[in-house]
Amino acid sequence: MATFFEYKCKGCGYTVKANPKGKDMVMMGEIHNYLCQDCKEIVEVLYEYGKKPEKIVCPECGSEHLQMWNPKTGKCPKCGEDLEKTDVVLMVD
Repeated sequence: MATFFEYKCKGCGYTVKANPKGKDMVMMGEIHNYLCQDCKEIVEVLYEYGKKPEKIVCPECGSEHLQMWNPKTGKCPKCGEDLEKTDVVLMVD
């Protein structure tokens, strides 16, 4: 079972739903968190079982400038401050 938490920036209030590890398994495959360097959003990318994506693109802006991100070590994409775990927002199989 995958558990996702809400993380809130201590500086600007930006919020994101993410797994503490930056990725997790769900029934459809693996969900990975990425930071888009262009639109400065944290996005989820689904890797379907048995299918490795040829290229990974941001679902928000279509950019290929993504880097893996997790809330334990990652900073706010908007202002660079630390994020704080606030609450469980989603549990999925």
